[in-house]
Amino acid sequence: MTRHVLVIAACLLLTGCTATRSIFGISPELSEESGTEASDGSGYEAGEGALEQGAPSVYERLDTALRLELEGWHGTPHVWGGNTKKGVDCSGLVQQIFADVLDLETPRTTGELILEGRRVSKSKLKTGDLVFFSPESKKAGHVGIYLSQGDFAHASSSKGVMTSKLTNPYWKKYYETGRRLISDESMLFTALRRIEQRQELARYLQTSTN
Repeated sequence: MTRHVLVIAACLLLTGCTATRSIFGISPELSEESGTEASDGSGYEAGEGALEQGAPSVYERLDTALRLELEGWHGTPHVWGGNTKKGVDCSGLVQQIFADVLDLETPRTTGELILEGRRVSKSKLKTGDLVFFSPESKKAGHVGIYLSQGDFAHASSSKGVMTSKLTNPYWKKYYETGRRLISDESMLFTALRRIEQRQELARYLQTSTN
């Protein structure tokens, strides 16, 4: 009996060493839905929902739209509680980008954001999903917007708005979970038509004034 208790205790200690510490106060993802490797070997799914063979999928178009929108934010300094291009924090960036690109209102804090939508395993992340982290040195969690091929955009506390890789050892170590706020592709198509038209108009105006 004593031997069995010791074995169980040892197993619990080993599990505790490998579990992710959650700043958000939720249980770590001990079980995730199984995902298939992408055809390019990146470990992340390629975009889905192409209208016809060879046509860009809704997620590929969303990736392009998000990256264009984020160009105007890159380098913006990190300011706690900020939500403008003079200074922004991680959840503020999510709030502004989702409002501008997807016309979607999101909660202001990471603690509220992590409760939105549904959980997505890392291997099944798609463009527009949110990725959350629990760095040991931080008192609050961190959130970013997943783009594609392991890239995510976020407001770094040290470097401001930037694009990073999920495969970076630091972010890989403190990765917490992924959340999908929009699952309805028809909503994405509607949002994409609006933002693509706006971005096309901006390019036209810029070209005409040069």
